[in-house]
Amino acid sequence: MKCKYCEKILSDDAELVLNYFHHVGSDHYDSLDTEDKMMYDIRKKMMQSKKDYELKKKNVGDSDLIFNSKNSEI
Repeated sequence: MKCKYCEKILSDDAELVLNYFHHVGSDHYDSLDTEDKMMYDIRKKMMQSKKDYELKKKNVGDSDLIFNSKNSEI
């Protein structure tokens, strides 16, 4: 896949979308228009939120299981 902002060609593998996202953020963020910057920032926050959730889930456990076990009468 070719970057729409430069001539770089990204390999078509399983990580294509993520690689393109990081490439645009590191190399072209300043050249994005307002709407594209907003979308980039939203995606970045969503990805960070998912990482934080996965780490919390790994360390604390699934919140439904914890909640149900604490409030179960059995």
